[in-house]
Amino acid sequence: MQKLVFYILFLLLANNCFAQIDSSKKSEKLMEEIVITSTRTETKLSNVAVPTKIISKKYIQQTGALKLQDILQDQTGLVIVNSNLSTSLNGYPNPFSQGIQMLGLDPAYTAVLIDGEPLVGRNAGILKLGRLATGNIKQIEIVKGPSSSLYGSEAMAGVINILTDLPLNENAQAQLHASSNNTFAQTLSYSNRQEKMGVQLFMNRYSTDGYDLDNTTYGKTIDPYRDWTMNVKLTQTISPKTKMLVSFRNFDSKQDNNYQIIWQTAPAIVKGYTKEKDNSLFTQLTNNTTKNSKLFFRIFYNNYDNNSFVNLENTETRFDETSFIQSILKPEIQLESNSLNRKYIAGIGTYFETIDASRYAGKQKLTTAYTFTQNEWYFLQKKLTLIAGARLDKRTDYSINLSPRIAIAFKPTNHWKFTTSAGYGFKAPDFRHMYLNFYNAQIGYSLIGANILSDELTRLQQSGELENGIDISPYLIKNILLPEKSFGTHLGAAYSSPNLNIEMGLFRNDINNLIDVYLLPFKKTSNRSIYSYHNTNRIYTQGAEFDFKYIVSKHISLALGYQYLEAKDKAVIEEINAGKLYRRDPITYKTSLVTKADYFGLNNRSRNTFNAKITLEDQKRGLLFLFRFAFRGKYAFTDVDGDNIADNDKEFVKSYTIANFTMSKKISNHLTTQVGVDNFLNYTNSLQMPNIAGKLFFINVNYSINHLINKN
Repeated sequence: MQKLVFYILFLLLANNCFAQIDSSKKSEKLMEEIVITSTRTETKLSNVAVPTKIISKKYIQQTGALKLQDILQDQTGLVIVNSNLSTSLNGYPNPFSQGIQMLGLDPAYTAVLIDGEPLVGRNAGILKLGRLATGNIKQIEIVKGPSSSLYGSEAMAGVINILTDLPLNENAQAQLHASSNNTFAQTLSYSNRQEKMGVQLFMNRYSTDGYDLDNTTYGKTIDPYRDWTMNVKLTQTISPKTKMLVSFRNFDSKQDNNYQIIWQTAPAIVKGYTKEKDNSLFTQLTNNTTKNSKLFFRIFYNNYDNNSFVNLENTETRFDETSFIQSILKPEIQLESNSLNRKYIAGIGTYFETIDASRYAGKQKLTTAYTFTQNEWYFLQKKLTLIAGARLDKRTDYSINLSPRIAIAFKPTNHWKFTTSAGYGFKAPDFRHMYLNFYNAQIGYSLIGANILSDELTRLQQSGELENGIDISPYLIKNILLPEKSFGTHLGAAYSSPNLNIEMGLFRNDINNLIDVYLLPFKKTSNRSIYSYHNTNRIYTQGAEFDFKYIVSKHISLALGYQYLEAKDKAVIEEINAGKLYRRDPITYKTSLVTKADYFGLNNRSRNTFNAKITLEDQKRGLLFLFRFAFRGKYAFTDVDGDNIADNDKEFVKSYTIANFTMSKKISNHLTTQVGVDNFLNYTNSLQMPNIAGKLFFINVNYSINHLINKN
């Protein structure tokens, strides 16, 4: 009923004709920041009605960071996390890498885009952020809250859109980077735009010897690897009304695999490597159909390929080999129309997705057709902004899904802005949930997708691989997973002045039909557990965010951010209220009831996160000092007392702080050097946080030159 009322409200707003209010101004006092992601069209940040943040190119350069995760970990409400299945066990490498947790939701619920197009190749729902270099990033736009009304599935938590450089006036840049662990990087970029044509080239090579956080086990925590990144952009003005953009991106990586296993009841060493390739091609044709309207014709193709193997040391015996190939083809048409007090967009497209992986049940294909529309109105001389939009998605194996959103922004003065927004999000089951067929011999479990569970159990029983006397009939009925659904709200207030900016927000997300892993009540004959997926949980996340930026003087600036988060399972709360949830002390074996005060919340969520940035700058001497701090409060990691919830101190990872320092020195108009220390407090945790390397020293040398060719 709530969703129906929401949709009717959207239709009424979309079909009303609003009187035009003359709010034109002869000139703008200041050049305002422009964002695209929040509305899929260029909008002034001050007019945006949904929670939106911008990370500028200037800030990225000041940090000296070369990988995307090092930038995102500084942002309020974003937490770099490992998958719950990630582990360093007996030298076994971390298989799932790191992802972004937004508003307390897992990385699988945040859409990561490059220039507005999706990045594919998720492993256990997590994208490898290290695939993305920072050298050609123009700005990063972060939209928090359900964004399925514009971006469909995977945008339940929000969107991170990485916008890369466009061709500008002739410029060439080079960077040399060296840091601990024999880590080296080289970056080259060139940009030029003359008359009707422009070109932007970017290349980056990154290599490292890896590192080892635990000397008691064989092998390194992170094995040596090297990455190549290349990006080419071409722009062409075909006519005064028509422009074309072509972009090609290539990522190529190779990493050693070297770890210890148990082979025929005895320890053994395996060695090999992993190759990873990510190629994409994007073409956009823009046509100014009238003075106030545009048509965008887009086609995007992305292919991700990951191949890995290991052999027993000193032999050619293949111990393990995996392959994972995913591709998407996405044609889309978008209309954009602007008038004095109204902005309208609409689009239609199709998403063709294919996956062919050794751990999946054959080659699988999915097709999703979608259409979206959004109206944005301005009232009271643009002091009031109202946004209403919705998107329809139809995947081949599911019925039509509607995702509406509405948002309001009110600016009573030049200093204050108040916002509120509400929207529905959804996430359809992915290939992993439906078709995965994975057996981990080292840890000892099988994970089988819901769509193939009945067939696979039948095969295992017929081949004698299940325990005797097992009744599998309850699992022979096809378990069709339902899409996960969410409803999110946000209430915010912001104050801005030349020296002071303060932003505050309250948020709440309720998710139904959450897809989770469950343990089947029987095992294989080898005593190996069997897991699958089902819709089970109803969870919520809620909390508050606070951002504070203050320019103390022309030499000193300060930025602080804080998030308080609650993330809990509603079914667990119901069990606690009913007095049905018990726990057992692992030492005394005494059983006791779990109380509300005992229940901390969902695993891998911290109630308190904090970040701080201190900038000291002396422009006269060309010096800049940047201190960055990211604090993460304790979070649950495992279960030790048998109740499957976080309520025991032994189940938590202790709070920690990552502290970074960078000093930049401008030597000339062309040459800048940087030295710094990442994680100078030297925090490490080899088991739960293996991707944090410890203290790292680095140096960057940056050289740039404009107008390589003298023009008469």
